[in-house]
Amino acid sequence: MDKRELSDKINTFFQRVADIFHEDFGFFMIIWLLGCSTQVIKFAHDGKVDLVMSMAFSGLITALAVTFVTRWLFVPRAAKIIRWVLAGVMLVAFVMEAFVLYQYNALLGVGTVNSLFETNPKESAEFLKTFVGFEGLALAAAVILLVYLLIKHKPWKRVQIDLISQRVLAGIVFVLSAAYGIYMCIGYPGLMFGGENLTPLTRLMGAVNTAWKNHVAYQELVAKLDDDIHLSRNDGRITNIVFILGESTNRNHMHLYGYELPNTPNLDEMAKKGEIVYFTNVVSAHSTTVASLSKIFTFCNHEAPKPWYEYNNLIDIMNAAGYKTHWLSNQESSGIWGNVAQIYAAHSDVSHYTQIRDSQEDDGRVDGELFPLVDNAIASASADKNFYVVHLMGCHLAYYNRYPYIFTKFTEKDITGNYNDDQKEVIAQYDNAIYYNDYIVSGIIDKFRETNTDTIVIYLPDHGEAVYDEEGINGHIEENPSRHMIEVPLIMWASDKFKQNHPEKWELIQTAVHNPYMTDDMIHTVLDIADIGTVDFDPERSIINQEFNRYRPRFFDDKDYDNEILAMGK
Repeated sequence: MDKRELSDKINTFFQRVADIFHEDFGFFMIIWLLGCSTQVIKFAHDGKVDLVMSMAFSGLITALAVTFVTRWLFVPRAAKIIRWVLAGVMLVAFVMEAFVLYQYNALLGVGTVNSLFETNPKESAEFLKTFVGFEGLALAAAVILLVYLLIKHKPWKRVQIDLISQRVLAGIVFVLSAAYGIYMCIGYPGLMFGGENLTPLTRLMGAVNTAWKNHVAYQELVAKLDDDIHLSRNDGRITNIVFILGESTNRNHMHLYGYELPNTPNLDEMAKKGEIVYFTNVVSAHSTTVASLSKIFTFCNHEAPKPWYEYNNLIDIMNAAGYKTHWLSNQESSGIWGNVAQIYAAHSDVSHYTQIRDSQEDDGRVDGELFPLVDNAIASASADKNFYVVHLMGCHLAYYNRYPYIFTKFTEKDITGNYNDDQKEVIAQYDNAIYYNDYIVSGIIDKFRETNTDTIVIYLPDHGEAVYDEEGINGHIEENPSRHMIEVPLIMWASDKFKQNHPEKWELIQTAVHNPYMTDDMIHTVLDIADIGTVDFDPERSIINQEFNRYRPRFFDDKDYDNEILAMGK
């Protein structure tokens, strides 16, 4: 091939590239922006300047590849349909990720998808009203309309560029993209070939795939729970062990833990009298309910070599130890996504709900409706040993639905700090939810106090909640945790008979209040209190045990809580 032929082929190639750019420039730009802009913004916000350009060029290469492939491999009509479908699904994923990025400074991940699966339409409506509002929906509609108009009218086609300039520009873009693509493949193979890390759509697809595997895992858990439990020790004689399972409760918003507003008067009074012990350094293992409950009630922890559903769970262990197990809940009684709590409830001797509803329904009943269930459970209790789980709605969003109007103690006027009026209103609602939660937890304690039996009550929420504590974030998310999403209260109350019968245990509880602890070890503490042992029980993981390991690193989503999350003030 002589030089002239080679030159003609090069000119023909770059002219074809130029023609594609001229015809498909809008599609190319849309795929580029939908594919990489959220991650570029995230890198820029996090100060990762070196990755900003890398992600921008990665998105450019992806957009080029999609544009060329759909143009060259398909006939025009098929290519047009495929492009519309692709742009549509990418736009949906982009809007979702843009919202998550704006609200939580995070990208789409499994935690986000799990939260969607856990959330029913009522909660979704409350969520949209609280965080999105009319302005947010209008903005999303405007973005969608703009994308549609750009694709339909193609204003870039009105730009006239001579033939040589078209070829030169196409050549420059192509060569630079190819060169940078090679550099990225060598320097950042994880970014280029990580699949779920490339675009909002692939991140969403990867997260949905993992979430579906989690759903399958729930079914495997059901089968696993049918296995026999082998106890190595069963010396427990405590009449009542009560586990109050809270929801979305940030200890930093509790007066008991130093918060400025007096929203825990009953627990404050109990602490003053020495009736309760509250632990000061406890963090949850996850910031979503399903993930947290998979760790709290099983032997699975961050270091565990097996999936959580392959471990024995607390309910079946208590059943095997001769306890009558009660599951009393103000949350859903059924759901298509196989909520872990529902499985535990199904394996309890007694399970009652304040209402019969599934994941698609929510009447917003407050936790006070659990009181009659607790009364009935106490009345039908075993004379020997009982284990109760009382599952609250606690301080779950939307906060104003978590307390009766009579418990509206705080308003935005009581909130100090650099917040706007809307934020102050939300914070006041959360503080009222904490105020009502104090009434509920202390009320349950009082009901067992009245039994005059050997009883211990443990209160622990599944995770915390950020309420504009930093970076303007409200809520909880797995992918970008702040300390407020995982710093939770742990409170224990014991009856006089418990203190008389087990003085050494109460002393161990009192001396352990400042131990650094993570809730994925909670099963060890409960079994330690109950004097029950299995092959998986480890005294070094029980916060009240003299062998407790104070130096265990506490990792949340692979981030070291003490050295990363806490040290950075997140």
